[in-house]
Amino acid sequence: MTERPVMLVTGSSRGIGLGIAKHFVSAGYDVHGCSRGSTEWESEWYQHTVLDVSDEQSVTRWVRQARSRWKRIDALVCNAAFAPATHPLSLTNTDIWQQVLRTNIDGTFFACREVARTMTAQRSGRIVTLSSMAAALHIEGTAAYAASKSAIVEMTKVLARELAPAGVTCNVVGVSVVMTDTVTALGQAVTERALERLTFKRPLEVEEVCHVVEFFCSPASSAVTGQVLQLGLVT
Repeated sequence: MTERPVMLVTGSSRGIGLGIAKHFVSAGYDVHGCSRGSTEWESEWYQHTVLDVSDEQSVTRWVRQARSRWKRIDALVCNAAFAPATHPLSLTNTDIWQQVLRTNIDGTFFACREVARTMTAQRSGRIVTLSSMAAALHIEGTAAYAASKSAIVEMTKVLARELAPAGVTCNVVGVSVVMTDTVTALGQAVTERALERLTFKRPLEVEEVCHVVEFFCSPASSAVTGQVLQLGLVT
């Protein structure tokens, strides 16, 4: 059993998830991450598992392996998401719609459900999910993605009520524009339109997201649950 707090992070091979993993390793955590691909980053305090979060059995096995190794789970950050290219709803392919929902909603549900069982038994824990400006601003062309992120917000709020008696908090970080590979792939025109919707018309740094996640995982936020902290804009 480690003396360091233990965090699980989904979607940790790159972008925000990788930034969170690195941040919390530096902050003294043992971090167990997962993603559909491998990662080149290595640390003695980081363990990576290749899996698809939409696969229920794989997620369940991942969480249970972490619990078996470390005997506890102090924090879960649900970051894994699939963000397709923007399309009007009338032109959205059914396969894309289902892939978004399976990855973003099902993947978050599987991880939260399994971790909630551990945290309820140990009577402590922090769950942080990531939402998006797409859900807050109803951006054209993002129907599938925005719907999935809105569902995550409501799931987290309900879970916050359910786990409060066990001393577990559940909160949401609403992320605006972060210049990850996913955002860059959408193209400059889409990025510029998104930035125009923001209150602070600039991209977020990954570390800005990490600091909010860190607050939600810290003892300082022990009375904060069921909240959505939106970065970069007023809603």
